Amino acid sequence: MLSPDHVRVRRQGNELKLLALGGELRERAVELARSARELACEHVGRTREELEDAWATLEIAPRERKLLLGLKKLVEDACDFEAGDADEAASLRRELFLNATARRREDEGKFERARVLAEVAAARGTSPEAVESMLYADLRGAQRLLACHAPAAELLVESYERAQVQAVLLRAVRVVAEVRCAGGDAYRALFQKLKFRRLMHRVEALEDGGYRIEIDGPFSLFQSVAKYGLELALVLPALEACASLRLAAEVRWSNGGRPLTFRYEHAAASSGGEPARPRDEVSGLVADVAALGGGWTASLAERLLDVPGAGVCAPDVVLRRVSDGAEVLVEVLGYWSRSAVWRRVELAQRGLGARLLFVVSSRLRVSEEVLDETEEAALYVYKGHINARGVLRQAEALCADVRR
Repeated sequence: MLSPDHVRVRRQGNELKLLALGGELRERAVELARSARELACEHVGRTREELEDAWATLEIAPRERKLLLGLKKLVEDACDFEAGDADEAASLRRELFLNATARRREDEGKFERARVLAEVAAARGTSPEAVESMLYADLRGAQRLLACHAPAAELLVESYERAQVQAVLLRAVRVVAEVRCAGGDAYRALFQKLKFRRLMHRVEALEDGGYRIEIDGPFSLFQSVAKYGLELALVLPALEACASLRLAAEVRWSNGGRPLTFRYEHAAASSGGEPARPRDEVSGLVADVAALGGGWTASLAERLLDVPGAGVCAPDVVLRRVSDGAEVLVEVLGYWSRSAVWRRVELAQRGLGARLLFVVSSRLRVSEEVLDETEEAALYVYKGHINARGVLRQAEALCADVRR
């Protein structure tokens, strides 16, 4: 992942624009990517410091500095480095330095370095060369390069272009994305990925098709900015998998600077992408219901509930009562946000056309009573771990009218 320091941008009025890689500059970018990758491959078995020294020999023009920094970062991210044992290295240094101090005292200030290394190596059952290589193995520059998995130069440049957009999103206050996909399955996969990343978002249907997604950015928060910003950046491939994407982000590009608008558009060759992986709490609930056996089954939901003018809800689980087939849709909000819960309450009060149970953590300080007057929806508030029995009790209550 790139940082904002690797991004080539310019300010134009109130907008932040990426500098395009075109023509000769793109050819130069491919050349630099190829050189950075080849040097990494040539330095397998050598230290990170040696690789960085080799990269430093690449000659660049001033305007190419950020470009090369970004390409090197992508190559480095695709490399495997040996992680030194910090405790072992510190213990070895302590033993070696104590031995050297003792020798200085015995020999009145004189000692042979090779002799000290040999004695410590003999005590540890290894060679002096191994001792010397392990001495500072916990330092970043001493890490040995084990393998380089960086793709071809052309692909590296393409990755750099996407990574620049992700780096801009690290500074976002708010993101608005208008997306269009080939079908309902693609939309559902996208919404599930947004929830998997624990991004606070609101979804509304567009009159001419597609959806408008508002996502709170990391700079709208008071804490965990870096972690949340990374999750927002990582959802970009899911947005790009839509048939079309138009994105506008309000960003804080510099400390104390005025907000700037960043715009980005993308059209995918095919809509879809990899299926969304359910969150742990969702798959855990499905497994717990199955373990209980009895009168209910649980499976991952496939429906989208759209309330015109109010928003969209993407349930996570379908609970089905075995005796009569009555269904309850479950959306696990977990630790998401209080505002998200209140938006779900509003949706339920306007009518979702299905029985829906919202599962919410007690940390959000929301009472189950807020939906007491809504017949087709309910809240289940849990502490710590979602209790499947408690969820099923709420589901039974929602389906009470079916047995009458």
